[in-house]
Parts: sequence; structure tokens; C-alpha cells
Amino acid sequence: MPVRTKTASVSHEAPREEQPVRRDAPDELPMTMAEEGEAPELRTSMVRLVQFPQIWGMNASPFCLKLETWLRLAGLPFEIRASINTQKAPKGKLPFIVDGGQEIGDSTLIIEHLKATRGIDPDAGLDRHALATACAFQRLFEDHLYYIIAYSRWVDPEGWSATAPAYFTSLPAALRPFGKLFIRNAIRRQLYAQGISRHRPDEVYDMARRDFEAVAAQLNTHTFFLGEQLTTIDAVAYGFLANIVKVPVETGLKRAALEFPELVQWCETMEGGLYGDP
Repeated sequence: MPVRTKTASVSHEAPREEQPVRRDAPDELPMTMAEEGEAPELRTSMVRLVQFPQIWGMNASPFCLKLETWLRLAGLPFEIRASINTQKAPKGKLPFIVDGGQEIGDSTLIIEHLKATRGIDPDAGLDRHALATACAFQRLFEDHLYYIIAYSRWVDPEGWSATAPAYFTSLPAALRPFGKLFIRNAIRRQLYAQGISRHRPDEVYDMARRDFEAVAAQLNTHTFFLGEQLTTIDAVAYGFLANIVKVPVETGLKRAALEFPELVQWCETMEGGLYGDP
């Protein structure tokens, strides 16, 4: 079936409680890979995805949304356990999965693990040039644009006005002012050490604009990133682009992204195929 297009609505609901939520991949996806490859030992086991709770009607962590998207496009059944406790996570960060009693951290390493144990690889048909292109764009999203997203939410006053009331609803009211101050200052220090917050806001968002130009140029030649079928880089890109154009964080970053309507259209095409009609 062709991938459907729809416009997503943005929810401002509070994060969900830390309860498992079953998410079976829809059968109608034209891009699903679950029926391909040999049946490995762990193919039938349910994957538990441990990730941050939803904010704004979606997962506001680009890496969590990346992994959730990959599980859907690969056609693997999974359940979600919402958590904010990174101390219990392997590698000290979210997301991670529990698979057959084994805890595995890092979204990229998780995907490689699932490819190997399920015999499912959306990238199996890619040549060396396509794989190199995918690698370069993954670095653009994860090692550059990610820090600009964080800057837009935690440093930019416009973004902080949306982040502050949305991120801390799980804290007791008496602790929220301290929690906001502590976490924001910690992230500010990290972004200064990384380097992005040493620049003026207009410089930061000009850097993002050049990223968007590169992404838009690639999408202008294909339905998806590398052709007419979804691959892992589409899951990566959706985790980041949706966390810019589909969230109510109105900063120079979002305004720069909206200069490229193909980015919004691509996100809506992804949603139509992965989630279907509500």
C-alpha cells in the first residue's frame, strides 16, 4: 500500500505514568522488513523499550523517538516502559531495551543488536555509496543538530518558556523550582563545554539552517532518504526533525526548519506510514 500522508496534532498532556504500553507494529506498512531474512533464535521475543515519557504528544528525546520509529519500520513487536531514571540504565542514558533478559543501551547499538538477532535489516540492499551517505547524515543529526535542539530548549529563553512547564510535571511541586534550576544549569554547562552555546543565537541557528539545506536537498530527489523504501537513516532523521517541526518550541531553530516545507511534508509522510489514521 502507498504511504499515507496526514498532519499530526500536538498534545500538551502530562507525561504518562511509568507503566508498560504495548506497541505492535501495524501490519499495513509497505516498508516493513519483518517477513524478510532467516528466523534467528530471538526473533519471536518481545522487546521492552525503556525511554523517557511522552511530552507534547510524542517522545521529546530524538534518540528515543529514533529507536521507536526504527522498531515500527522494522515491523518488530515491542512494549514501552516510560522512565526518567538514567542511573539504572546501561551506559547511564535512555533509551535502552530489555531483550530476553539482556539490557542493551545506545540506540545505534540496539539497532545493530536487533538486526543481528532478528535477521531483519532495512539497510541490506544499500550499496557502499548509500551507506556512506546514511553515515554522513546520521552524524549531522546526532553529532551536530542534536546540540542545537538542546540549545534551543535549555539555553534560548524562547525555548525555555516551553520546556520549563513541560519537562518537570513528574516532580513534586515543591521540588520543581530546584529541579528546573539544577538541570538547566547542568545542561548549559555541557553545551558550553561542547561549544555550541559559545555562539550567538543567530550563529547557532544559521548552522542549523545549513543542516536543513543539506537534508532538504537529499529529500528533494527521493520519497525517503535513500530512495523509495524506508531505511535506518529515515528513523534517525524522523527522531530529530519531528522534534523540531512537530513540537511547540517556537525558536529560531523551528523557524529555520519551516523555511523548508519539504521537511514538514516528509515528517507527515512518515507519520502516515508508521502510525496510520488515528
